[in-house]
Amino acid sequence: QLEQGADERINGAIERVLSRQDSNGSFGLWAAGGDDLWLDAMVSDFLTRAREKNYSVPQIGFGQAMDRLRNQLVNAKDFNGPDGPGIAYAAYVLARNGRPVMGDLRYLADNKLGEFATPLAKAQIGAALALLGDRTRARTAFEAALSALQNLRDERISRPDYGSRLRDAVGVLTLLAETNADRAEIGRASQLVEAARASQIYTSTQENMWMVLAAQALAKEAEGMALAVDGVEQKGALYRTFSAEGLETKPVTIANPGAAAARAVITVSGVPTAPEPAVNQGFAVERTIYTMKGEKADPHKLRQTERYVVVLKATETSSQYGRLLLVDPLPAGLEIENPNLTDGSSLEGLNWFKQELAPTYTEARDDRFVAAFEKNSKSVTSFSVAYIARAVSPGRYVH
Repeated sequence: QLEQGADERINGAIERVLSRQDSNGSFGLWAAGGDDLWLDAMVSDFLTRAREKNYSVPQIGFGQAMDRLRNQLVNAKDFNGPDGPGIAYAAYVLARNGRPVMGDLRYLADNKLGEFATPLAKAQIGAALALLGDRTRARTAFEAALSALQNLRDERISRPDYGSRLRDAVGVLTLLAETNADRAEIGRASQLVEAARASQIYTSTQENMWMVLAAQALAKEAEGMALAVDGVEQKGALYRTFSAEGLETKPVTIANPGAAAARAVITVSGVPTAPEPAVNQGFAVERTIYTMKGEKADPHKLRQTERYVVVLKATETSSQYGRLLLVDPLPAGLEIENPNLTDGSSLEGLNWFKQELAPTYTEARDDRFVAAFEKNSKSVTSFSVAYIARAVSPGRYVH
């Protein structure tokens, strides 16, 4: 059962990703088109799943995406290089759409499986084979994926396929469950997911996305479970959100009347009652407010209607490859002057501000400023970005 407004968000997402598709079928993160096969396959996977749920996906754009994946798969040569994970993902998406790729898959499974560098890529080859009916080769590929997962260790650096040990583990679990694999394999993958999740404080968008897909794929496993919620029988897995105020007014009792064990996972989120201390986990981030002339401004004494330059500086311990987002939430008393909408809001006239690494994308939202960076091991370790904001509402605000 979808929550209220989900249909609107899904339709909006379909429209948004297709607006970033080039005429050759490729997709870009921030603008039309790019040269990222894994991203092309992931977006095509999303569009495929949307079509399967009867959402409207324009046939022309979808057809171009499929043709792009097919062309890339046919011409693929470097399976253990950066494009290897994208090749496997493309094969899986094509197979899910019933495209004629069995010959390619058998060649990859028999001759190139060991060259794919990630467990998820091996599992995608296995899932594609299972979808097209070759269960024998699928089991071999899934076994290779599980063995690779067992030996995989996170190096805590970015990967071109946006992956991690947890993302790959959850992805393998999802594909095993979706293709009705052996229960022992699903159980083994579940254990690897639990171990990977226990070692992480926070999760990425990719990890969260695949965890949702895994939960959905495993929902049938929980159909026979029965819980009692405030004495009322509840069939299947229970997912529910409670507010602190609601629980204070009316506590909730969840009981397991059955003989089998039931796993309970509780996630708590909220706003801290006291300011959090500064944290440096690979990056130090500084925010400094200047006048338009480049003089430091006192954030406690900003004058209403005045314009200021907010400079964000990030310093990395050592320069590494990564796709980074630098996001600065804005206090309610300030408004960002969007250079795309307002004359004079560009940084070009600020001779005192120097930019060491240009962002690939910036966005001035109502409540935050967002900048995206593409970095490699040769990039500078310290880089800055800035935006212009105007003090509009008098008062005291937390930043």
